[in-house]
Amino acid sequence: MFPARAHAIAGLSALILITLVVPVVIPIANARHAARALPATYLPALEGPRERAQFAEFRISDLRLLQPGYVVIGDSMAGTRVDERRLVELTGVQVAPLLQPASGSAFWYLALKNWVIASGIRPRMVLIFFRDTNLTDVMFRLDEQFRWALDLAALDREDELNAVVARRLGLLHRAHRLVDWIVGTEQARQRVEAVVTAWPAGVMMSSRRRQAEFFTGMNERLGLDHLRKMEAADIQIGEGPAFDFAGDVEASVLPLMLRDAARAGLTICFVRVQRRPTANRPPAQSPALRRYVDELRAYVTARGALFHDDTGDPALTIDMYEDGDHLARHARRRYTENLYNRLRPHFQ
Repeated sequence: MFPARAHAIAGLSALILITLVVPVVIPIANARHAARALPATYLPALEGPRERAQFAEFRISDLRLLQPGYVVIGDSMAGTRVDERRLVELTGVQVAPLLQPASGSAFWYLALKNWVIASGIRPRMVLIFFRDTNLTDVMFRLDEQFRWALDLAALDREDELNAVVARRLGLLHRAHRLVDWIVGTEQARQRVEAVVTAWPAGVMMSSRRRQAEFFTGMNERLGLDHLRKMEAADIQIGEGPAFDFAGDVEASVLPLMLRDAARAGLTICFVRVQRRPTANRPPAQSPALRRYVDELRAYVTARGALFHDDTGDPALTIDMYEDGDHLARHARRRYTENLYNRLRPHFQ
């Protein structure tokens, strides 16, 4: 009995010692091994200093050169639906797609503000494609896996976006950010993660060139193009509190998008894509979701924007869908022609 109690006490003591020592060791290790200070982030409410991808300034010059009549902003929902060439044929003007797979409303807001409006172009309409609650969910696609894409459209400071994100984050995340700022846990994690990731390749091959080729080949092999097609959508339709428009809209980028577009004299058309239908009917919608969409429509149209909902359109049948909510390549032309006909007064 006593040896077991002594073992338990020893284990508890070791745990307490580790808990007390680690917060002291991490900043010391960071100070000794850090190559240089990381630059400040444009989202300090969400993350600490880090390396970031370069702002895609060429988008601005490209837009000025093209002078498009229509701009399309969105993720793969827009990318698998809009046939730009066909839309050019139908409208007689140039079309500029600003698409980023696996992006969310934060990216779409920055693309509108820092590319479209910053370029000074005056398109007849800017179409923004979204699914269900994406427009009022600023945290969608802001996790670490997808956040790098935001760098492409973000300036060195994005104070209004940061303020929106801060309103969405809870007390627990603020406490985590404080600990990270004091101790430097995220900086240590990034360093350890890089070592752990590179270790297997280093064991198998000594040449750095072969290691780089190995990682490149694995990333390509495990890319989206090689994944098995799935009927299930990558985001699911929720219930109840997930559809609280009044509670979400002021803690989203939607008011910023509408305000900036109005100041720039731009017309936005928000296009809600139809989720994957069944063989015989459109996708099911709960009463809460229908209320949310009605409130969203009323909100944006009262502020000068257009709203188009694909849901329930009999022309959008199951044979047009390929993977989840994405349309098949052969359906893009058909979808574009249908969208043009539905919005014909606004394409004139």
